[in-house]
Amino acid sequence: MNALSGVATLETAASSRVVQLSDTHLMREPGGQLVGIDTDRSLAAVCRLVAAQGPIDALLLTGDLSGDEAEEAYGRLDEALAPLGVPSFWLPGNHDAVCSDDHPLKSHFKRTVQLPHWDILLLNTQHSGVVAGRLADPEIQALEQAVDHAQTTGRPLLVATHHPLMPVGCAWLDEIGAENAQAALQRLAPLDEKAVVISGHVHQDSAQTYQGVQCLTVPSTCIQFAPNSKDFQVDAQAPGCRMLTLHESGAWETTVLRVTDETFAVDLNSPGYA
Repeated sequence: MNALSGVATLETAASSRVVQLSDTHLMREPGGQLVGIDTDRSLAAVCRLVAAQGPIDALLLTGDLSGDEAEEAYGRLDEALAPLGVPSFWLPGNHDAVCSDDHPLKSHFKRTVQLPHWDILLLNTQHSGVVAGRLADPEIQALEQAVDHAQTTGRPLLVATHHPLMPVGCAWLDEIGAENAQAALQRLAPLDEKAVVISGHVHQDSAQTYQGVQCLTVPSTCIQFAPNSKDFQVDAQAPGCRMLTLHESGAWETTVLRVTDETFAVDLNSPGYA
């Protein structure tokens, strides 16, 4: 299991700007493809898109960084993000390797990011050897501590996971979400609108609410899955990411950004991938 640890403290303006990137699926070799898309090339296009948005404060990468557990992918990912010039914090997904404590990029796997007026909690839903996710006991305990802290301090909480905590309306994807998501949602519920959850895994933009807690998913930086699909189905929408602006007041805004300066020909007839 990838153990998340440590706290990163960032000094930003009163409103912090954070970008969520997810499901980059970089392969062992540069130019490796997923369902017809060169995932290095699509990530580069999304990074150009992010750079065009003006100053940002941090990147949150919500899993499936590698497409085939290849160590080479993580070094290329680090290099691709470096020109953006901001710290990046990473979560593992079901396609990622289980990183050792002495991994050269271990510093990206933080537990908490403290912004001037918000806290960000990163939770690992990776369940080794299984496509579906699960929050192990240390993750639930970290969540409980973060909720207690939010209730004590009044600071809003942004939670990042790979597997979504709520169904998105795609039968095949909802079967491989986080198995004990309900336990996490119940712990978040007392925060009501002062908690936001962002997740990856489903390669699409979606929004659900659980007792006031907003749960969002994000497009992949490579292929997209068709919304409301019963079985595996890719979509022709462009690669993208999510921008979040977290205000001093506790209010927040978000928008999904998609690549417009380049096109990617996905194999719409693909029956799936491992």
